[in-house]
Amino acid sequence: MEGFKGRFVKGSEPESVYWRRRAIVAGAVLALVLLVVFGLSALGGDGDEREAAADASPGEWQPPSPSGTLQRPYFPETPTAEASAEPTEAETSTAPPVAACPAEDLMLQVVAAFGEARSGSEVPVSVLVASGADTACTADLREVAVELASGADVVYSTAHCETSKGEEVELSGGQGQTVEFAVDGLASEEGCRGARRELPAGEYELRARLGEAVSAPTVLRLT
Repeated sequence: MEGFKGRFVKGSEPESVYWRRRAIVAGAVLALVLLVVFGLSALGGDGDEREAAADASPGEWQPPSPSGTLQRPYFPETPTAEASAEPTEAETSTAPPVAACPAEDLMLQVVAAFGEARSGSEVPVSVLVASGADTACTADLREVAVELASGADVVYSTAHCETSKGEEVELSGGQGQTVEFAVDGLASEEGCRGARRELPAGEYELRARLGEAVSAPTVLRLT
């Protein structure tokens, strides 16, 4: 045994020194190998995390891997306010109906296309209906009539024979509505009774009427 060990141990130092050095070198090599292995494992884990993050769509939260240390932000859900199914008081309340315009608040104006015409020929006539009331009110334009009067006698009225025109409208703020007529200059009676004849030549008062409201008269001369 002594001869076998002496073949491989050379130098003047004791044999135990050489074996101690060899043990230290072997331990250093083993430690280096272990460091390399652990380093590669760590790099491989980081690569997997980066690959998983790259595969995730923008804005998608990815759970951290067991080896990861990066903290992910957390956004608590904000409760959304549910729309109330109950109608508000303003929605349930209904506006009161608009009242009819009093006769004293109605303003009528009648205008003939021309002031002189042959008896029996049509004369275009316009009637403007407005309200002087402070609040809105309604007027039924179907009740507007145009009439010709000779003294105290009404000798012609669109209410006698013609079909009512217009509709119920709301008047406010001094605004008005216009109704158009064609006065034919033929005598008429209520209910369109009797024969209609040409009115005698002369001057007649042309006026508009809506219920108890009457316009200021204007003169229409028939020849």
